[in-house]
Amino acid sequence: MKLADFRGKVVLVNFWATWCEPCRDEMPSFERLRASLAGRPFEILAVNLAEPPSRIRGFLEKMPMSFPVLLDPDMATAKAWGARVLPATYVVAPDGRIRYHHRGELDWSKDPARRLVVDLLPR
Repeated sequence: MKLADFRGKVVLVNFWATWCEPCRDEMPSFERLRASLAGRPFEILAVNLAEPPSRIRGFLEKMPMSFPVLLDPDMATAKAWGARVLPATYVVAPDGRIRYHHRGELDWSKDPARRLVVDLLPR
């Protein structure tokens, strides 16, 4: 999967791990944000860092997600993005440029975090 595949959409890219409690706590807010923006040009990509697929599947059975979960087995993608602290979240504008990043837990379904996404949506 390439970020270029999402050109024209606002994309929230989240780096996470199942062992990261703030990451787990943040996941429901992504679901609420995604539901509130249904039908809009918006996508969430959750990039898991270096965990075995079996552990990720077990986590997703307990906490299903309606957005893609990608694997970064060697952490090359996280390094390229500068995601050194988890959770790390990046908001990418429709033109493909990173417009905002946040390290640590945040409720993305509430303002002002939600506004960071909504303000970038094409009108």
